Amino acid sequence: MLDALNGARTERVEIAAADSPPPARMRAHALGRPAPTTPLRAAFLMGLAAGEDATLATPAVCAALATGESVDAPGATVLDAIVAGTEIAVRVERALGAGHRDRGWDTRGTCGRLGAAIAAGRVLGLQRDAMRDAFGIAATAASGLTEARGTMTAAYVVGAAAADGIEAALLARAEFTGAPLALEGRRGLAALMSPSFDAALLVDGLGERFAFESIAAPLVEGGDAPALRALCARIERLPSIRELVEATL
Repeated sequence: MLDALNGARTERVEIAAADSPPPARMRAHALGRPAPTTPLRAAFLMGLAAGEDATLATPAVCAALATGESVDAPGATVLDAIVAGTEIAVRVERALGAGHRDRGWDTRGTCGRLGAAIAAGRVLGLQRDAMRDAFGIAATAASGLTEARGTMTAAYVVGAAAADGIEAALLARAEFTGAPLALEGRRGLAALMSPSFDAALLVDGLGERFAFESIAAPLVEGGDAPALRALCARIERLPSIRELVEATL
């Protein structure tokens, strides 16, 4: 109690108090739900709704949509954020390897959280140092147990990852600092969560091909590729992502 009282006016507390939860002007909706709420809550509810079958991309999608609506971002910005966040999540999952999953970690909650932070950060326009901080904050919160599969908590993992990603980006925007080597550091996420980390896979083919295409493969193989392309084109043309969200309410 004494420590908490003495630290009540420290820089870290002032930053968090001012920007997390987000300011009242930042409002968003969970898809299909008419009541407005904070972007963190909206992202959480969307992740929860996606359920146990959500993919590694889901936290990034939920974070980008909720953050995008809250700042009235254009569709192209939100789409860019989804691509960037999903790409990071997939590359980190590949680099952590099977050993990460074998230890019982749900990658939607670990890697997906990192992707959500990147997605939210892209929408907010974070620059390099702030994005690194957002990544570090999200990495510190990374969690999720495959033991929860078959329960409501499996969906909670996805929703929490999306909300935490937004919170990490908001804190970083306000200059809250994160570990600079949160992933590859000696006591970073990879060292603690995987015996098979391969850092080279993080940048393998970077700038030449998208690793996240592995997630879209089932859609393409299932014959949904034209519909997916049409949806992406529609989102890209939107002057405000709110149009897409409001269409579901």
